[in-house]
Amino acid sequence: MRHRVATHESHQTQQPMCDGIPAVARILGQQPKRFPASRIKALQRCFLATTLLSLCAWANAQVTLPPMPTPAGVVPQITIPNEALTPKTTPSSPRERPRTEKRNTLDALKALRDWESLQQEVQRTVTISGRKSVGFHLHQVEGDFTAFRDQNYFGQGGQRITDNTEMTIRVNKFLGFISFDWRWTNSRFRNPYDSRITYTYESPNFTLEWGDITASLGSSNPLVGFNRTLKGATAHAQWGNSRMRYIRSETKAAARTIQIQGNDSPGPYYLQGSQIVDGSERVQVDGVEKRRGEDYTIDYFGGILRFRDGTIIPRTSTIVVTYETYAFNSAPSLLEGWRYETNLGRGVNLGLTMLSQRSTARTPLRRRQEQFYGFGAPTVPYDLQFPPLRDANNPVIITVAGVPQVEGVDYYFDEVLPYRFYFTRFMPQTLIIQVEYTPRPDPSSTIGGDREVMGIDFTLPLGRVGNIVWNAARSTAQAQGSNLEAIAHTATGKFEFGRLSLSATYRNIPAEFIGIESVGFRRNERGYQTDLNYRLSPISNFQMNLTRLRVASLNPFSSTFAASFTDTDIQSYTYTHTPQNGFQFTLNRNTNTTRTGNGRNAQSRDSLSLARTWKNLNFSLGYEQSNSDAFSSLGGGARLNYRIRSWRTQLEWTVNTQLTLRSSAARSDIAQASGATNTHTRSLDYSVDVSWRPSANLSVNYRWRDSDSGALNLNDTRLRTRQHGKPLPPTTNFPTNPWGVGYDGNGFSSGAPMFSGYTYYGVRGKGQDLTVQWTPLNTLSVDVQWSQNRSLGDFQTNSAQESLTVGASFMPFEWLALSASWSKQQVQFLTATGNSSNEFLTVGADIGPLHRWTINLNFYLMKTRSAFGEGFQGGLGNFAQEPIGLSARITYDLGSKQNLFAEFQRTHLRGYLPSRDTLFNIGYEYRITRNWAFVLSYRFREQLNLDPQYSQYSYRARSLDASMNWMF
Repeated sequence: MRHRVATHESHQTQQPMCDGIPAVARILGQQPKRFPASRIKALQRCFLATTLLSLCAWANAQVTLPPMPTPAGVVPQITIPNEALTPKTTPSSPRERPRTEKRNTLDALKALRDWESLQQEVQRTVTISGRKSVGFHLHQVEGDFTAFRDQNYFGQGGQRITDNTEMTIRVNKFLGFISFDWRWTNSRFRNPYDSRITYTYESPNFTLEWGDITASLGSSNPLVGFNRTLKGATAHAQWGNSRMRYIRSETKAAARTIQIQGNDSPGPYYLQGSQIVDGSERVQVDGVEKRRGEDYTIDYFGGILRFRDGTIIPRTSTIVVTYETYAFNSAPSLLEGWRYETNLGRGVNLGLTMLSQRSTARTPLRRRQEQFYGFGAPTVPYDLQFPPLRDANNPVIITVAGVPQVEGVDYYFDEVLPYRFYFTRFMPQTLIIQVEYTPRPDPSSTIGGDREVMGIDFTLPLGRVGNIVWNAARSTAQAQGSNLEAIAHTATGKFEFGRLSLSATYRNIPAEFIGIESVGFRRNERGYQTDLNYRLSPISNFQMNLTRLRVASLNPFSSTFAASFTDTDIQSYTYTHTPQNGFQFTLNRNTNTTRTGNGRNAQSRDSLSLARTWKNLNFSLGYEQSNSDAFSSLGGGARLNYRIRSWRTQLEWTVNTQLTLRSSAARSDIAQASGATNTHTRSLDYSVDVSWRPSANLSVNYRWRDSDSGALNLNDTRLRTRQHGKPLPPTTNFPTNPWGVGYDGNGFSSGAPMFSGYTYYGVRGKGQDLTVQWTPLNTLSVDVQWSQNRSLGDFQTNSAQESLTVGASFMPFEWLALSASWSKQQVQFLTATGNSSNEFLTVGADIGPLHRWTINLNFYLMKTRSAFGEGFQGGLGNFAQEPIGLSARITYDLGSKQNLFAEFQRTHLRGYLPSRDTLFNIGYEYRITRNWAFVLSYRFREQLNLDPQYSQYSYRARSLDASMNWMF
């Protein structure tokens, strides 16, 4: 949470200040100088005054409040007055130092003089949304109780008391200083980290936050920078020109920074982890940071990164991604730290920071249960929230409608992505799939060990010219069986000389420096970086960057501490010309080299980009050529050369109010030479989007795309979902470019743990999609969707798919609505024997309210055929199913907020694993308020598995249910 903090420079005579030299000396591992007794007494008096000020600030902030009841059913829409956000201040004389007006919390409590005032305050600050259902049940179950439990009441079948909650309560500055954010869900379909609770107390001089928080110390010192998702507390206080922040917490997520080589395509790229914390990621390509939504998209659940259409990331480029990921079955670390900073006057700032990270005992392995509804075709993957253990002691148990599934016959796991599995047949959306497994233990930290860092930062202004910032830190750590201790320094100077801007940074961060793990692009390195910017004119600019660093790379999987070093050198020159009207262009030249003990790599890149905007047309064009020469002395010596020529263009044209065209195109010609072997490949990425709305009743959207990385890195033993390719990516024996070294586990962030999956190399896909929406009458609408897709490569299903869906809805009367939908899908596997054919028909009718009756009728019929070849037990597998289903609900309104209802559902599955499922429910509902209802019902459920092999998983159950339901 961001807090606005008022800081004021003192215009009065400066009082004697505490001398920070002894503290600085201790941080840097030096012996402090001895001072006379008079000086020591002055320091003691100064320390006492500072302590008293801190206690006063704490005392003013600590108020014990009674619990405030929240009326049920209140859904306020609040607008916070400005006077509640910003305390009013009285003007001060020029000689007086401005002071922040303190708000007396007791006065805020006195303002609530009666129940009406309290109710108005609650309506102004409290927002409640979601649903909650609490039920009491009497069950009589015959047959398999486990199947009944998993298939009923959202996995709570058989329990006397059930609770299904999905609720959010937010309190925004109640009484002006108390905030509360509570989110809770207990559904088995949920993300376990969706639930959170956070409390916040805010006053002008003190802020306290505890619970599930995203915390940072606000340090400008990069050596002790910190920003993590935590479960604990943080406090912030300020007095005069000084501020202090304290944090104590346990980690909820692991910080990782990984590097991925480009694969001559926009992706997708897999980040070797799922359950990524929303908004925690940062992405760089060759040192240039990218923006989410504009340059790339990310799937936080699956950990999948994809760049925008028309962006080809060549194999000579390096993608670096830093992010937080929720870790299950891990040993959380205990974090504690503080930061003190003060303004010494005239822009001089001093900051002191301490952070420690202590490991805790690992808890026993916990198993998880997750539920899915059927996703349809066998080419659609199912992603678990965490990678599972798959051994005899920790089996993966998957059931469909209570029937256990056999791995290698009914489903199979992806051989590269450990959390992904597929079914071998069509799965209707009416089926509940349950997975029970043990998440793989997450190491949380690939370096591991306890560590502590103490730092100091000092900012010295140089008037209008600029400023100098010096940072230093001392770390002690126990990592990989070694006791490590190191001192790191960084210094940055920023200067302005008219049109010329100059920034120079020096870093000396030893390999033994182990900081507190956090997201970011920090490394253990020593060297300098210089940036020069010269404004030639208001529309022309020249930039130059010179960087020379020696980067340490740690081995996170070694039993002892070890580091290797890479010397990097980067030179970059950029000229931009950006007139308001006319073509804007950018010229860039970049040369870089890396050297290790057994190899070197040299690259040069030249690029030109043009852009122009007209009234209804946006156009851009870019060209880039690069050359790379790498040598490795391993394996008797080898050389690898690349010559890449690329171009890209994008066009967006609004032809008129009815028609919009968007297109992107990119192409790279790649020549690879290794010894006597020469290989030429071509990568491309094309896309066209057309949006046409000829009338208010008709809209047509069409999309065509073609992507080919030019090479597939596949193993021919993976016949089921893989295809063998030709060229391979650069091997690990060759050094990467300067922007990719020093990550995957260093002194500032962890890398991906072992067996966490691969990042990806190679894709080949083509497809087109058409959507038509037509409303010929106000009572009639028709939708048509058609798609054709073909994909090959890693993490692809290697299949050709074609599907067609036609739907219609008709409402001839206010009390009658009819709907129908028909769809067909054909799937052909390209690298293994197998295919799938699926046809689906649904018909529905909604009648009422007609007098006091409301009737809902639905019918569906499906035919599915699937055949799989290599890689399955028993050879060729044929799966044919024909489910047919009917459902009906009748409601009779008794008036006075009461109604009677009856439900009937019947599904009969023929073919593979035949079954018959019957549900009957009759009951009474009384609506106490608009958002609160009481329901009493009798329920009958029968699940019969007609295959004799699985008949023991059948059950018949009768239940008497009473529930209270709330909707907010």
